[in-house]
Amino acid sequence: MSVSDDAILEFMFNPESQGLPLDAITSTVDTLPKYSISPEVEKKLQAMEKEAVGLVEENEENANKALDLLDQCIKIENKYASAYNNRAQIYRLKDELDKALADLDLVINDLGEGQPKILKQAYTQRAIIRRQQGDSLGSRKDFELGAKFGNPVARNIAVNENPYAKMCNQVMLEVMIRNNERP
Repeated sequence: MSVSDDAILEFMFNPESQGLPLDAITSTVDTLPKYSISPEVEKKLQAMEKEAVGLVEENEENANKALDLLDQCIKIENKYASAYNNRAQIYRLKDELDKALADLDLVINDLGEGQPKILKQAYTQRAIIRRQQGDSLGSRKDFELGAKFGNPVARNIAVNENPYAKMCNQVMLEVMIRNNERP
């Protein structure tokens, strides 16, 4: 996603940006990672991460092997946000939600800064967990932030759960029904 795409999402989901020119909004979208990782190390971590994800996709019984690989990634580079995101996903599959939330909170509050692709996944995963735990307000906020960073699932859910959108849809439905009832 480009900086312009991020700015448009910021405009759509942040009411405070309404009325500002696109370049003013673009300047508020952070696209530089807070922490840098050498390209050689990052390439190695990505390969390990891909292997871990492949293990779980092949068979969920491989979750512990995948966790071991992701733990190794984190030992090599503890600022590698993507490994925490994927580890949180595996914790979710294993129903270890506290561990998943701890990883996601670390990504959201620190490691993922300036990485919209990472943040869109972290916010969406955390929203799903919060929804499972009955935190509808926290879930809705996280879906909105996941949408802001470009996650299409989060965007659909955020729009569908927006109380104003629900009210407008209900009013429109009633108007359409009334219009169809007239001879």
